[in-house]
Amino acid sequence: MRSHAEAPAAAGTGASTARTTLLTFASVLGGACLAFATALYLGNTLGDAGTGMFFQVMAFFSIAVVACTFGADTGLVRTLSAQLALGGNRQLRRTLVIALWPVLLATGLLAAALWFGADALAARTGVPGLAAAIRLAAPLLLPAAVMALCFGAMRGTGHVAGFSALQNLVLPALRFALAALAVLAGGSLLQLTAAWTLPVLLVVVLAAIATWRAVHGRQGAGAEPSDEAPRAGFGVFWGFSSARGASALVETLLEWIDVIAVAVFLGPAAAGIYGAVNRCVRLGVMLEHTARLVTGPMMSASLATGDHDGAQRLFGDTAKVLVVCAWPFYLTLAIFGPAVLSLFGPGFQAGAGPLAVICIVMMFAVSAGGVQSMLLMGGKSRWQLLNKACALGVAVALNLWLVPAWGLLGAVTAWSAAVAVDYALATLQVGLSMRFWAPARELLALAVLCLAVFGAGGMAWRLALGPGLAGLGLNLAVGLPAYGFICLKFGRQLGIDGLTGQLRRALGKKAPKPAGIPGIP
Repeated sequence: MRSHAEAPAAAGTGASTARTTLLTFASVLGGACLAFATALYLGNTLGDAGTGMFFQVMAFFSIAVVACTFGADTGLVRTLSAQLALGGNRQLRRTLVIALWPVLLATGLLAAALWFGADALAARTGVPGLAAAIRLAAPLLLPAAVMALCFGAMRGTGHVAGFSALQNLVLPALRFALAALAVLAGGSLLQLTAAWTLPVLLVVVLAAIATWRAVHGRQGAGAEPSDEAPRAGFGVFWGFSSARGASALVETLLEWIDVIAVAVFLGPAAAGIYGAVNRCVRLGVMLEHTARLVTGPMMSASLATGDHDGAQRLFGDTAKVLVVCAWPFYLTLAIFGPAVLSLFGPGFQAGAGPLAVICIVMMFAVSAGGVQSMLLMGGKSRWQLLNKACALGVAVALNLWLVPAWGLLGAVTAWSAAVAVDYALATLQVGLSMRFWAPARELLALAVLCLAVFGAGGMAWRLALGPGLAGLGLNLAVGLPAYGFICLKFGRQLGIDGLTGQLRRALGKKAPKPAGIPGIP
């Protein structure tokens, strides 16, 4: 039984975690809005073809960084958080060294290969200015990979809010500013590449300083490592990280393969339209991303200490948060897709149909809860790799078959099928093998509420006012206050009283004690 002396500490921990969650969510939301604003600006200034070119720059640089990092960032999240939970503070620095030097070696080799092969790649593709763009981006892969490792170390040592601010606010803000300058200067491929890659130089310095302070401050704070603390061994660390690296690479390919396929088969204009659809959906994916950032280290600590009940509460609360927040967004986006896409400029409304399809699929995907984080923090990175490989195989096959025949609808069908395969496999693995299940009854009640307020309500506004901005605005103006009131008023009946109570504590408001505090095992 917890003593009275422990109660204030627990309450303070809950408030601290609630504030971290709120700050992280705000940072991720800000980053997603900045990325969305960048796409909006480019769509209205460069048109669909120029925007498509920019999305291809994003795709290839993102894939290269993930390939170089090869899962070491996630390996740091899992290993450092577990070491801290089990008293292995003095192993942190050694773990960082083990993670760093293979990444530096791999990145240097890839950067050199791209630099010397730039002319051959440009000649093969026939894209004007490609060689100069490759030679600009290749050396910047090294700081980008180091930045990713620093981000993983910050998460693993509990500095989630600081990491999120750098990744989701500082970096996107710099990219937005440089993209605007690039457009004003002409919007060439070289200029757009510089806008996306150069901000890494500043952010990696800030991330390295934060990582040094986090690790140095913890290095001598703990006792000698317990027998259960994960050892900082090369084989153990990279045995997990390499499998995660392969799955992360596959995951990144899944994110961008359809954009690349559309560009190859349908041209840069169609890629621009499809990239705008991708940006809209990414605004919703940010919610699951936030859940991974906040709950990943806590999940690893719970599993490392054998606290199955705490991990189950965390898993169930994550699923409820995702449904409460993501379903209204995806329903609104599916119903008022033409209005949202019209913001990008003329021609982008052609993506409204594909946008509605993927929104419906993503609603079911987020209902699975944090299954991806559970697999990773549970050490099942090879299972996730298998899932991602199956999904990628589905995506490649369907893109090659359906994009030439169905155009944008074919691309989104391939994307939807890949998402369904990935999340179905992960849900079965987490449930059958790890014994973690999302609370189906509570999720069903929340889903019905979302469908009533934003599904039926949204369709009513669309039928009355059409799919334009007027219907969208009124739907949000009426739906959001009504939805918030119902959640706060009937939180206990809906099974989310803990969530609303934690939100009140994060905002510094007095709240009744809930049945359980989400995120605190």
